[in-house]
Amino acid sequence: MPPPSSRIRLLGPITIGTTRLGAPKLACVLAALALRPGTPVAQTELIDRVWDGDPPDAVLNVLYSYVARLRTALKPIPGAAIRRAGSHGYVLDIEPDDVDLHAVRALREEAVAAGPTEAIELWRQASELVGAEALVGLSGRWADETRAALAAERLELLTERYTAELDAGHHAAVLGELAALSEAEPLAEPLAELLMLAYYRSGRPADALTHFETIRVRLRDELGADPSQRLRDLHLQILNQDPALELSATAPILLPSDISGFTGRAAELKALDQYAEAASLAAVVGPGGAGKTALAVHWGHTMVDRFPGGLLYVNLRGFDEGELVQPRDAIGRLLVAMNLPGEAVPDDVDAAAELFRTTTADRGVLVILDNARDAEQVRPLLPGKGCFTIVTSRDRLTGLIALNDARPVPVGTLDRPEAMELLTRILGADRVHTEQETAERLADLCGHLALALRIAAAHLAGEPNIRIADYVDELERRDRLDVLAVDGDPSATVTTNLELSYRVLDQDTRDLFARLGMLPGEDFAEELITSVSGASEPDTLRALRRLVTAHLIEQPRARRYRMHDLVRLYAARTGHRELSEHDRSTLIDNFLDWHHDRAYQPIADEETNVFLACETLQDHPKLWRLVLPLRNTINEWRFINRVHRLIEVAARRAEAAADQVGLFRMTSMEATVLRANGDSDAAVELGTRALALAETLSDLERTVASGNLGIYLFDHGDLAGSAAAFLRGVDLAIASGNSRSQLIFTSSMVQVLVRLGRFDQAETYVRSAEALGKTTLESQDRLRLELSTAEIQFNRGDFERAMAAADAAAAIARGSSYGHLDLWCMQVQAQILLHSGRAEEARAVYEEEVRQARSRKMVSYEPEVLSYLAGVLVELGDYSGAGELIAEARRKQPNVARGFQAFVNLVLAGVHNGLGEFETALAHATEAVTGYAAMPWPARHELALVALADAYAGLGDPEAARQHQVLADQIAAPVNQLRRQR
Repeated sequence: MPPPSSRIRLLGPITIGTTRLGAPKLACVLAALALRPGTPVAQTELIDRVWDGDPPDAVLNVLYSYVARLRTALKPIPGAAIRRAGSHGYVLDIEPDDVDLHAVRALREEAVAAGPTEAIELWRQASELVGAEALVGLSGRWADETRAALAAERLELLTERYTAELDAGHHAAVLGELAALSEAEPLAEPLAELLMLAYYRSGRPADALTHFETIRVRLRDELGADPSQRLRDLHLQILNQDPALELSATAPILLPSDISGFTGRAAELKALDQYAEAASLAAVVGPGGAGKTALAVHWGHTMVDRFPGGLLYVNLRGFDEGELVQPRDAIGRLLVAMNLPGEAVPDDVDAAAELFRTTTADRGVLVILDNARDAEQVRPLLPGKGCFTIVTSRDRLTGLIALNDARPVPVGTLDRPEAMELLTRILGADRVHTEQETAERLADLCGHLALALRIAAAHLAGEPNIRIADYVDELERRDRLDVLAVDGDPSATVTTNLELSYRVLDQDTRDLFARLGMLPGEDFAEELITSVSGASEPDTLRALRRLVTAHLIEQPRARRYRMHDLVRLYAARTGHRELSEHDRSTLIDNFLDWHHDRAYQPIADEETNVFLACETLQDHPKLWRLVLPLRNTINEWRFINRVHRLIEVAARRAEAAADQVGLFRMTSMEATVLRANGDSDAAVELGTRALALAETLSDLERTVASGNLGIYLFDHGDLAGSAAAFLRGVDLAIASGNSRSQLIFTSSMVQVLVRLGRFDQAETYVRSAEALGKTTLESQDRLRLELSTAEIQFNRGDFERAMAAADAAAAIARGSSYGHLDLWCMQVQAQILLHSGRAEEARAVYEEEVRQARSRKMVSYEPEVLSYLAGVLVELGDYSGAGELIAEARRKQPNVARGFQAFVNLVLAGVHNGLGEFETALAHATEAVTGYAAMPWPARHELALVALADAYAGLGDPEAARQHQVLADQIAAPVNQLRRQR
């Protein structure tokens, strides 16, 4: 509503803003236009209204001058203007609310549509605007008729307003206003009726009867009429002291006070709005301290007008220091609040519940059952039809949802903006904004839990000279649960809040809660929980469901669980208190064993947990068992340096504990890290040392050491040595029945054997692995064998069969959790495409592989793919682009394994040949020829010789070019058949 300073006033003297229009005819022009804003008024109509049928000779000139003056006067009102409407009229453009009469009418419409409390406030606003007589200072027939109509409209409005006031029980408060109005409107019977009723309800029946006599005489003397039948009936009711004149009993409102500065929860409030329309029962559920009660009570306070039967509230003390409220006692309180005498409530809970339903039926009552223990406590307390119930509980109330059609309203922690808003409301915007980042850290340390945030903010509000940073420092240095407490108020502590949830658990569930509190990490797999629980799987799962129901643990997705930060701290404290040192030690050993035993499974779900657990358990002598699963992280070329640091720590712990197996495993893993970083020399050195350690251990370690050394030697460019190491590893695996190592190393060994041209031997080992059967082979094993087949057929030059096998592998990879395997498939597919003359398609595959590597943060793998893509660009004639990719790869990975350096030289030879830089090409081609001859890798040796021949040809030495081309043709590797034809 605009302020009076920017409004046209018609109700009273005619004014624009605070300026009264003294000239009556000028004011009349404005009134005629303002009564119908936005609607054209004809000149003839204006003239008739202003001059009352007797206009002067130059009336149009006078009218024009009035309009001009009004246009100037209207400038302070934004958007207000008088414009011509056609050739014979004017229209006032203005927002209706900028004219007091129309503002009053709008308020009246809103009041009619609103609930009782809101409507009274709207009526009051309208009454303030309506004033006394309208169009003061104007004369003439039109002004008189309009004034009379507006006076009747005003009387109707005031009658409606004071009727609402009396209905709300405000008779004493408005009695003086009604008396003054009745004096000003002595013949207005509706006002007389309201004044008499106000007198009566204020305990002044004699004054009510006196006023009736006064108006009766006035009506007779001035109008020769008698009072209306309504007024006579009211007079009779007052004489008889009719009980119907009394207000009905006030609807009970038992809600606790609304929380000052209630913050956020827009989605939850909206859900309650919707359920109140479509259902009869809502279950507001969530962890202790989340703000469930605050939400329900705040919503209730906003809905007073919506529930005429009252707002009932009872704390059932389901999770409380006090004694649990029994259903019969709760029903008794609720019925007494509904004005039933206590002795009328039956002792039998079923009978009492029936009486409660009957009493509340169709009354439009809101019932808030706060802090319920479970569904059984709640069911007898549900009201009759036509009412709405909100139950709050730390229990999930699954039974109430299933059997009573309760609509769940989950209440979790606040999001970041809501948490910051809460802190700002309590501490003030200046204080929070001054330390914005620190305040966000405070919210994080409180876990965005409403109770914790309020406790923290209360501490800071009480110490205005303390910086938020000082309190954050205290939270980080000390036990957070001890700091998040209010001295002298046990209910205002996070620990007490959690203790109330813990206390109602059975012993088995308490034990599982304590055990989970001892586990490091971010979340828990269901299999891990079962492994460390110390109970049977069925018992563990039952206890786990009870923890979920109690909101002490969350289930973000199937078979994964997590705890809120503060709950985890409390669980850890409980674990130290309730579990013996031996139990805690055994539990951690089981935790380490579980992770160790799944070292060859996908790491994605557990990677973050393993990193966090390594920090917590960095001094544990068996740390290596926790680090070992990170081999999959290395395989996916991620977090290489971070894993390297953990390996070094774990190796020291194993060495100090004289754990040779652990020392071997960490030595072998470190070699793999060095390989990923491109240091093939160091990788071979450490791999050889790991093999020496393994010789004193079992066949398992010797198998792993031999197979891994084969990988390092391959990268080092020693294919013959690599094949020997792989053969020993695979043969050891077969002899010892180690199918896992057999499958892994067979697929790696095949890549070496086919490069050496030993296709039949490679195929024999693949058939041996396939003979393990479908029951042994997992999806990743079948994928590796398909890729092995693709490698064999590709190097034999059978590209069609090779692509069929590679596509089959890729189909398996799409459903796999091993991120590096799908990239391996793409690389094989791209190589087949390139050698079969489909370079553009190969380019597309490699570009997708680069995108995947980048999106997965595989920073050590990306340079290799960029180099392969560069090789394709050489085939396509984009020599500059290929050179740029090689340069980018070198920037990202300065160290290049010796074996891969030969390929880089081969690509660079092609780049410089293509650019006509034959001297540089010659140097790179010579390096490539030397490297591939030493490995030996015949197929690549052939390509390097061709590149060298091209360089000599470019330098004008046709004889040297011919000699090297002859050497290349003598190799004639099957995989290069199409390239030779080109």
